[in-house]
Amino acid sequence: MGRKLSLPLFSPGSALPTVDSLRKRLGGRAMSEPGAGDGVTVVTESGLRTTGVVLFVRGDELEIWVDHNLVRSTQRSSTAPLDAPLPRDLAAVAADARAFASLVEGQRINYLEEERIGEGVILEKCRFGAVVERKDGKLVGLGFRRLWPAEEPLAALARTGN
Repeated sequence: MGRKLSLPLFSPGSALPTVDSLRKRLGGRAMSEPGAGDGVTVVTESGLRTTGVVLFVRGDELEIWVDHNLVRSTQRSSTAPLDAPLPRDLAAVAADARAFASLVEGQRINYLEEERIGEGVILEKCRFGAVVERKDGKLVGLGFRRLWPAEEPLAALARTGN
């Protein structure tokens, strides 16, 4: 099935990341093709079936959220469309993935960072998040679940997992 990936986490007190390290931790600069947010069944290398949410699509390559902060790289041929409703926790991930897929570089967004809401601009969109310029000019790397269009009401924070 491919390699397991953990979505980026930043520990306070560690060295400040560079833009290159932010980009790398967020999966590299990339734009997804249509399909982000779709629910799928994934067949693992050991033959187990699990439910997941597509986060990134490029050709036959998929990145699929299968558990809290666990993403698997796989080929489209190892997946099938989901034939049942997504569980509640994955439905929230799917909604966030679709919202993130709609964002573009240069777009003004709101974000959640360290339990506070901020406003910024997407400088670089990556597989699993974006490099964002905050209002104070500092750059931060934020996962896709912490970003939403600036036009949305702040009620978006009520989503599970944010």
